[in-house]
Amino acid sequence: MLSTSTLTALFHDLVRAAMVAQQVQSSETTEFYLVQLLAGFARPTAPDLLDPPLALDYLEAFHLPAAQRYEKLKRVADTALFITGVFVDSLERSLVGPEYYAALGRNAYARLSDQPSRAALRSLFGELAGRFPEFVRVLTEISAQELFRREQDTLRLYKRWLHTRGRREADILVRRGIIPFAPPTHQRH
Repeated sequence: MLSTSTLTALFHDLVRAAMVAQQVQSSETTEFYLVQLLAGFARPTAPDLLDPPLALDYLEAFHLPAAQRYEKLKRVADTALFITGVFVDSLERSLVGPEYYAALGRNAYARLSDQPSRAALRSLFGELAGRFPEFVRVLTEISAQELFRREQDTLRLYKRWLHTRGRREADILVRRGIIPFAPPTHQRH
């Protein structure tokens, strides 16, 4: 089992490398926050990330005292960012897509940045809200690493590449030792 400091160091390296690969720059505070977010989800306290559903927690937060509101909104925002970045393939096959979770997370971070009792965190949460898609890309880059890879993911990635011919998918396939190749079509127009 990895120690907390080793896990934090691993995620720090992964976040830095992913930020470089995705050409995302952020404050040191936000970079550190992403590292801690990943470390926190590596040791989950609840068996199901989406229980209770994020939308219910989001709505309930507005009927709670400030301290409890902060905790609910933070859970919603962090979980939405993590799920959208790490499990985007699963979301694309679900009833509620990645856009829903991205909007929910972005809104929750924006609300957190408005919390007067947490003024010191205003710029952090503001940056996460305003640049949510960029940080999703960072987490998506990390999820594509060997650390999170499963056999069926490579096949799914290749099928996605066949459909989109995306550079990101091609790069990941090459890193996994697969040269993306699509047989020519013999269709006549």
